[in-house]
Amino acid sequence: PHLDSERFVARPLRRGVRVLGGTILGRVGPRIEATRSHLLFEIRPAGRRTPRIDPKPILDGWKLLESTALYRAKGATPFFGEDAETPTVGQILLMGQDALERRVLANPQIELYGCGREDIRAGAIDRRVLATMEYLAASGLKPTITSLRCGHGRLTASGNVSHHSTGDAMDIAAINGIPVVGHQGRGSITETAVRRLLDLQGTMRPSQIISLMAFDGAPNTTAMGDHHDHIHVGWQPLYSARGRRHSRRVDATLRPAQWIKLIDRLGEIDNPSVRLKPSKSSVRVRRPN
Repeated sequence: PHLDSERFVARPLRRGVRVLGGTILGRVGPRIEATRSHLLFEIRPAGRRTPRIDPKPILDGWKLLESTALYRAKGATPFFGEDAETPTVGQILLMGQDALERRVLANPQIELYGCGREDIRAGAIDRRVLATMEYLAASGLKPTITSLRCGHGRLTASGNVSHHSTGDAMDIAAINGIPVVGHQGRGSITETAVRRLLDLQGTMRPSQIISLMAFDGAPNTTAMGDHHDHIHVGWQPLYSARGRRHSRRVDATLRPAQWIKLIDRLGEIDNPSVRLKPSKSSVRVRRPN
């Protein structure tokens, strides 16, 4: 983009200098004939022949955390302390399994059937399902859940293994007390809920959103006639049934506060000094003629 030269002072950079966030490094000039102006930005780890790292996923992650109001540039985080009782949608999506189970079971904005509550208490429901319930409720779309793991067959009508059987799916029969049956199509409460679900990204993105509607550009939405009375939301299983009990350990490996400490610690580590000349103990190798 065009930069107004009056808004910044250009100074030469030297190798190894620390650059503050927000610093303008330069500008990309216009395209000249067949030459395409571009900026090469990559992370180069220390060491010989180490692979270059594409920084885009890291930068995208920082932008996402900034947009969720979780970790700000000032270092403040509302994830703990006074604001912990009223987490933002972004914070809800990052909660651990135990915290989500407690919140869902105690949330009056989420209507659950009795057997489904037992599934959640038993730890049989994936955290993505629980987080999405809270996500919808926090978005003003109070879901009525009528099927989790219990009460649903192992196979689907087409003969495939159902995501319900592994605790990776839920059926929503009503939104804000309005039943899905008879309220599908353009402008309906069901369309609003599905479009809100389509905002989920990354590992939170459902692999299946089945109703009577399919949306252009959203291959995870499917229209099926036997889903006239509910929205099916499912995810690909992350763990096998045998390894389900280990998922809590994986989710709890590092807490948000520990991630902050880890990132701060990594920032304190200086690049190692690498010798440019052979040491005194090195053995000279003669090249063959």
